[in-house]
Amino acid sequence: MDNEWEIDLKLPDISAMATLLATAICSAIMGAAEIAYTMLWITAAYERHGKEFFIDLINAKALTWTAEFVIVAGSLMLLSSMMFLITMFYSLIELNAVRDPSKKIRMNVIFLLFIIAMILLFIALISALILRYI
Repeated sequence: MDNEWEIDLKLPDISAMATLLATAICSAIMGAAEIAYTMLWITAAYERHGKEFFIDLINAKALTWTAEFVIVAGSLMLLSSMMFLITMFYSLIELNAVRDPSKKIRMNVIFLLFIIAMILLFIALISALILRYI
């Protein structure tokens, strides 16, 4: 008779659902924006230099400033966007696990992936500034 007034509604963790959904949406937007921004860099470099730009990308002996910029900053941006997209996928998988109270949600992994992606984005932008102005 101890549990006479206890009610078990079996509601999912709403705050975890909101956090996981917000992380998934932000990661998807940032990952897609980084891919688009990198493609914008490559397209602008191609429009400016023509077919010689792609030959310059392949020929590692004589890189021009533009090719070096696209290779270094673009590679870091694409790596960061892949980390954001992995964060999005993992966040959606964990969002599906919120419904079952017996499963443990691993928010630390999601936040670690998001922080790693943000650090890579920061390094990419700093390297872009260094290559551009120094």
